[in-house]
Amino acid sequence: MLRANKDWKYCGLQVVLLENRYLRVAILPEVGGKIWQITYKPADADLLWNNPRIPPAKQLINARYDDVWSGGWDELFPNDEVSQIVGDSYPDHGEFWTGAWRAATFEEKDAVGVTLSYSTPISAVRATKTITLRRDERRLRFSHSFTNLGASDFPFLWKLHPAFAVTPQHRIDFPPMRVLLEPAFRGTLEGAEPEFAWPYARIGKQKVDLRCIPPASAQQLYFFYGTGLTRGWCALTDTNARLASVVTFDPRLLSSCWLFASYGGWRNYNVAVLEPCTGYPLSFAKMMEAGRHRTLRAGETLETETAFSVKEGLRSVGGIGPDGEPFEAEN
Repeated sequence: MLRANKDWKYCGLQVVLLENRYLRVAILPEVGGKIWQITYKPADADLLWNNPRIPPAKQLINARYDDVWSGGWDELFPNDEVSQIVGDSYPDHGEFWTGAWRAATFEEKDAVGVTLSYSTPISAVRATKTITLRRDERRLRFSHSFTNLGASDFPFLWKLHPAFAVTPQHRIDFPPMRVLLEPAFRGTLEGAEPEFAWPYARIGKQKVDLRCIPPASAQQLYFFYGTGLTRGWCALTDTNARLASVVTFDPRLLSSCWLFASYGGWRNYNVAVLEPCTGYPLSFAKMMEAGRHRTLRAGETLETETAFSVKEGLRSVGGIGPDGEPFEAEN
C-alpha cells in the first residue's frame, strides 16, 4: 500500500493522510500543518501524544498555546514565548502553529507526499515543508525552506516540537551534550547544578538518570536545553516493544535540543517533547544578547532536511550509522 489522500476529516478539519506498509501519517494543514499522529502499523502503535482533553481546532494568532495545546507535532517560528523582534510583537509560540497552510499532495511510482506552504502575517517569511514517504521505508523525510520576503534582515528561532506519548517503559536518548537549566523553570531539577553533562543530574546526594521516565504518579516536570550538539539526532524508545522513534537533523542549523517533559507534573499530562532548535534560551531577547539566534537576510532562502524514522529491535539509541539507521547504545 502506498497512498496520499486529502479526503479525510477529523474534528471538522481537513486531514492529509500518507501511508505505506509501515507508517500511517495524519497531517492537519489548517492548524499549522500539524502532524497529528504517526502510527507504526506492524505494532499498531501511535507514537505521538494527543491531548485527551483538548481536540485540535483552528486558533486565533494570539491564542495562549498551553491552554489549547492538542498535542501532535508542531513547529515554532520565529519565537517561543511572547517576544519583541525588530520592533514587532510576536505571539505565544510564534506564527506557524495557528496558520492555515496550503497542502498539495503528490504521488510518484515509489513515493507519496505533501507540500505544505504558508506566508507568515507578521515576519513576512514564506515557509514550505515537503513531507515524503517512500514505499518500503520506515522513515518520513522532510524538506524545509524559509524565504525572507521583507526588506531587512530578520532574526529568528525555529524549533521542531514533536510531542511523544510516554510510559515508564520508555527511554529518552540524546547524543553527548551539555544540559543547561532554565533559571525561571527548574521544575523537578530544582537544586541541581545549572549545567552538567547528559544524562545524569545530581540533586544533593541523589543521582538522576534523565533517560529514564518515571510513572505519572511521580508528578515530575522537566525543562532544559541540550547544548553543544555535534550530532543531529534525538530518540525515544519503547524498551518493552523494542521500538525506537528517532528525529534526525542538521546540527549546524538545529544546534541545540530542548526537552519539555511532564510525567504527571503539569496538568496531569504524561508527555515528552523533544525539541531540536536553532538556539536558546526561551527568552528571545536573551538569545539575541548571547548571539545564539539565526538570521535570514532580506531575500535569502534557507533550506534544510530533517527526518523521522522508526526502528524495531532496539532498547535504546546510541547513534546513527552511515546508512542513516539508528543503532543501540552500549549502556
